[in-house]
Amino acid sequence: MFRSWSQNTGCNVGLTVVTLDGDETVGHVTLYGADPEDRCATPAVIVGAPHQGRGLGTDAVRTLLDYGFAELGLHRIELTVLGEDLPALAASRKAGFTEEGCRREAAFRHGRRQDHVQTGVLAREHLATERTAAAG
Repeated sequence: MFRSWSQNTGCNVGLTVVTLDGDETVGHVTLYGADPEDRCATPAVIVGAPHQGRGLGTDAVRTLLDYGFAELGLHRIELTVLGEDLPALAASRKAGFTEEGCRREAAFRHGRRQDHVQTGVLAREHLATERTAAAG
């Protein structure tokens, strides 16, 4: 399934997430909906349950951001996170996303209404973060 998602046709880009030694597939990340005029896209992240909480998703998202900004020339990458998904919110912050707003009770999940937290990162912000990390 991941191979079909990673065919990278059109404006969508998908990458399979593997362990650092490359021995095990742990998930998938993709950038979709890239608009050539606005130069904005949305990521999707899947990390299998046995591999969550190890920083693999955050590392994969950072790689996806690097690719989106450096190779695709994107200006903005935006992500919507469920407000009650605290690990996903923390991971998005750690990857460099900034919370920009909240769509109150925009989703119905697990039998109740939940907020959508809108987040985004701009190319210049990501580049500044990368420079700081390289200098430190």
